[in-house]
Amino acid sequence: IVYNQIMSKFISKEEIFKIIAKSLSIPVKKINEKVSSNNFDEWDSMSHLSILIALDKKLSGKVQKIQELSEAYSVKRIIQILNKNKLFK
Repeated sequence: IVYNQIMSKFISKEEIFKIIAKSLSIPVKKINEKVSSNNFDEWDSMSHLSILIALDKKLSGKVQKIQELSEAYSVKRIIQILNKNKLFK
């Protein structure tokens, strides 16, 4: 998967939604904070990895240093962790 995104220090909710939608191959309009691996069959281990890689690319390699994200299987949790790590705008 090729992501043509500008690297940045912060990420918005809209950008997170776009990354997750692209990784799950579903329309972005279906993404909200309630989306998780529990309610979307598309969110499997491979798509989770795809989400983490895309977030890491977008955030200039900062995501790989956040261990908690590997366990974050919901949009809400991803936003919480990025916010806690001051990467969310």
